[in-house]
Amino acid sequence: MKRKDIWVIAGVVALGLVLLVASRVLRPAPAVPGRPALALSLGAAPDGALPVADSYLRIKQGSEYYQLVPLLGPGEITITQGDWENVIHVDRDGAVMASANCPKQECVHQGRVTLQNRDLRVFQRWITCLPHQVALELLSREEALQLLGEAP
Repeated sequence: MKRKDIWVIAGVVALGLVLLVASRVLRPAPAVPGRPALALSLGAAPDGALPVADSYLRIKQGSEYYQLVPLLGPGEITITQGDWENVIHVDRDGAVMASANCPKQECVHQGRVTLQNRDLRVFQRWITCLPHQVALELLSREEALQLLGEAP
């Protein structure tokens, strides 16, 4: 073995050790366990039966669904867990992901979903934030009643 071969081998081993240490130090933080906090500023809704509205928002985070949110007028929904946050603006006609602190902001750029445009959109009735595992589904009153097992 020549002297240059030994230097090349030593360099490769040193580079491997540097990459190993960097991967341990720069590991992303683990997900915060528990259900995310959901803050609604939509006004009071009656308890019990599904409030009468033209459209409803079904919110999913991870594998869990929140209650159906009737879209009765202008309001804001904030979903937070740990360091991440999604802010949704809603009104009687639809919803839009107003802001999120995910890296690429693809959920924000998906635009507004309404009952009128949901069949024309690429993601149809959905707005999805993949990094935060948040999905919003816009439902008509008939679809909401069918989902709950009630007759329309």
